[in-house]
Amino acid sequence: MSWTLPALLAALLAALDATLLRRLAGDLPPARMVAYPVFWSLPPFLALLAARGVPDLPAPFWLATLGAVPVNMAGHLLTAWAVRLAPVSRTVPYLCFSPVFVVMHEYLLLGVAPRPAGVAGVLLVVAGSWVLNAGGAGNHVPGHGGDRCSGVVARLLRPFRTLAAERGARTMLGVALLWGLGSVLNRQMVLHATPAVAGGVFFAIYGPVMLAALMLFGGVRPHMLVDRPLRGAAMGAVLFLAAYAHFTAMSLTTAANMIAVKRLDGVFAVLFDRLSDRLVIRAKGRGSVRRADLPAAPIAPIAPITPAAGTGWRPVRDGRLPGAALMAAGAALVVLAS
Repeated sequence: MSWTLPALLAALLAALDATLLRRLAGDLPPARMVAYPVFWSLPPFLALLAARGVPDLPAPFWLATLGAVPVNMAGHLLTAWAVRLAPVSRTVPYLCFSPVFVVMHEYLLLGVAPRPAGVAGVLLVVAGSWVLNAGGAGNHVPGHGGDRCSGVVARLLRPFRTLAAERGARTMLGVALLWGLGSVLNRQMVLHATPAVAGGVFFAIYGPVMLAALMLFGGVRPHMLVDRPLRGAAMGAVLFLAAYAHFTAMSLTTAANMIAVKRLDGVFAVLFDRLSDRLVIRAKGRGSVRRADLPAAPIAPIAPITPAAGTGWRPVRDGRLPGAALMAAGAALVVLAS
């Protein structure tokens, strides 16, 4: 399908965007983390818009654009708030419900009824994302022997208990609802404009409004936006490319199909994180061996990266492989059903 490649590219770039955000700005407060890519992506978006020009666009385009701006602002700010209220391992799993919300919003707002096979594919993607995130080692609570005995089932059910106990988890579920609505509004935008115009107009409005909100309420100051120019330029460039791929794929298929495939960004993010973590660990390992001046001895290979969440030598099974397999199967089913 013509939309599959841009959707996969959007997923890959979204994962790279999140990885760069953590690696290049993870030491900053959430408001500054959000401000960096937004600010540095503005120049390419404005240049694209200047090159293409703004045609005479119909009222539905402007209504969808003006609706998408506050929805995306709320999604970004609530995400930052949620991860401050609770650990990432207790909040991120709930984002996996966004494809379900996309199906609901698209049916209610655009009258698009998905095919049964497409719905099945979306549900497989959601299930795989849930296993990928909720079954991760990051959700393991040390010292709870019963949880270790119950194994996979306990890890899969733990986020439901977390939802009742953690305000941050409930907030992230609301974020998933917002992202679903935002995706449908993006789809309505590209029904009336090219991807370049839709993306350029959206970010030309969203960027300044978001930055003004971060300066008023998030403690961001203008000089903070340019204190890391190389890192900022890298994050801005990746966000620009990710957004362009997003709008391009959205213009070629339904929002539900596109987001179901784009949710593979969770798999790509795991791969990027493992690769970067291994590089860091190997670099630190070489330095620590030199400092320790240890006698020559075989060095054990690096095990799969998992937190030290309990006693014993057995690594925690984190659900990455089955989760990724379910998501890939669901995305394939969505593509075949489109």
